[in-house]
Amino acid sequence: MQDNICDSIIKLDRNIRFVGIVNSKGEVIEGGFQQGVEPLLNETEEQQMYIQSLWNLTTLESYSDRLGRVRYSITEHEKVTLMTFPFDSGILCLSASPKADVGEIREKVVQVIKKKQGKK
Repeated sequence: MQDNICDSIIKLDRNIRFVGIVNSKGEVIEGGFQQGVEPLLNETEEQQMYIQSLWNLTTLESYSDRLGRVRYSITEHEKVTLMTFPFDSGILCLSASPKADVGEIREKVVQVIKKKQGKK
């Protein structure tokens, strides 16, 4: 059980637009958008993006024996910054507005994930 990890993370910063846990099939199984935030993609596009994010992280993890395990991946677009973190058997996806302090959010999220996964 994730113990409402998405709720904990979305409350960290008002510039976080979305937080979700995506399973190994690319389905969002927990989470959602910050109150009042409208998605930039339609449902089909969002699903495709989660599958791509999962694939990207899985591909990067194939080098972990030589580079070390993947801690996160960050993609910055003009309208949104996407962060992906390995989480259980899937990924934790987060999107933030362009004015967000990505480094600060990243560090806070890493700490929340460590705390939550330590409770298993």
